[in-house]
Amino acid sequence: MDILEKISSYLPSIEGPKKMVSLRHKIYNTLLVIVLYTILSSIPLFGISPEISARFEQLLWVFGSSLGTLASVGIAPIVLSGIFMQLLVGLGIFSINTSTDDGKEKFDNYTRGLAFLFIILESIVLISSGNLQPNFLLGINPILIYIIMFIELILGGIIILLLDDFSYKYGITSGINIIIFAIISIALSLRLFNPLSPPTSIQSLFSQPTGYIPQAILYFIEGNSILGLSYLLATIATFGILIFAVYLQYLKVEVPLLYFNINGEIIRYPIQLLYTSVIPAIFIYALIVEVQSILHFNTNNIIVQILSPPNLIINIGQFGLNWITNPINIIHIIIYFLIFTIGGMFISKFWIHAIGLDPKNLANYLTKDPNSPMYTRDPRIIESTLRKYIDPIGYLSGFLMGLLASLGDILSSAVSGVSILLLIVIASQIYNDLNRANATYLLPIIGKYLNKK
Repeated sequence: MDILEKISSYLPSIEGPKKMVSLRHKIYNTLLVIVLYTILSSIPLFGISPEISARFEQLLWVFGSSLGTLASVGIAPIVLSGIFMQLLVGLGIFSINTSTDDGKEKFDNYTRGLAFLFIILESIVLISSGNLQPNFLLGINPILIYIIMFIELILGGIIILLLDDFSYKYGITSGINIIIFAIISIALSLRLFNPLSPPTSIQSLFSQPTGYIPQAILYFIEGNSILGLSYLLATIATFGILIFAVYLQYLKVEVPLLYFNINGEIIRYPIQLLYTSVIPAIFIYALIVEVQSILHFNTNNIIVQILSPPNLIINIGQFGLNWITNPINIIHIIIYFLIFTIGGMFISKFWIHAIGLDPKNLANYLTKDPNSPMYTRDPRIIESTLRKYIDPIGYLSGFLMGLLASLGDILSSAVSGVSILLLIVIASQIYNDLNRANATYLLPIIGKYLNKK
């Protein structure tokens, strides 16, 4: 795969800091990335038609895309390249030792090269699928407009790639985390609290708000208590799923393997309950949108109907209790729930073995890594113990992620269940990165103090 390394060598990159970046500057740089991405996502593509497809709105939030702007490709190429590289290395297709500096550098170069190829591919797909259409009223040759749009999409993708690199080296966390967190946070806030009407509304700005809470208040004022109550319950369901996701995110299972923590205390080796994180839910969600796209989002198609969010609470508010007594709607909810939960379990199991998180690989890593302070170094003992826990935890992790993702869509949450999960997972990562940044910032002071002693 020297071609990926060659592609990476031609791509612009951000040089790493020559000295330690202070916590204050890390925060400033992180805010700068948010501002620059906001500007990028506010600049429309030249030659673009004003009619933009909104079919992928929820998926675009997940992948940080602002369709019709220079940020149309979003961070999807970076995410996909990282996932593919983990799979290729985990499956042994690429022989890269990421525990060494040379291996890490090669892995990063391959990932950057692959990300650029995904930028090109996604740019082609966005244009050829009709989601981005040129404005033929400009009087410019259509072929020339397509070429200009294609170049703009690639340039926008490269800028996002640089923003991610800059944030990773000079900010608190990666640009991917910052961009997705900002987009979903803003979308969730607007869906819950926005008192304004949609931009296309010809009525008063405040006649029909888009936020759940303002809508509930408006319906209660108008005397439509059933619909007002449904939006209120949907709001409660949104916060309930958020709280439940936070709770699960910090649950850990203690494996009976003695382990020395940073303070030198002997504890049991901890494994996060959500072992495969949000990956299973994202895979299923992306697959659902892809299938619906192939079927052109035809609402008369039974498959498209089944794969659409049931929106139980809102539908009951709009159509009454007769909606839930309809056997077709009940079957729809059950199938949608099973797609995420059962599918999540199998994808989680596959992901564990694909990227080397299975008991055997983890046991080898823990016994060979000198930085892993295990009480025993016998890989057979460690593997045997880990197997009793990782296999069931893998299935449970996929099930719980599928459960939360499907419940969000079934209970009419303000944003998709996957968006809520991703928001919590990234918020946890940013919190951990912030803690590490703070500790790193204090190390020089501690070192000077110790030297004086």
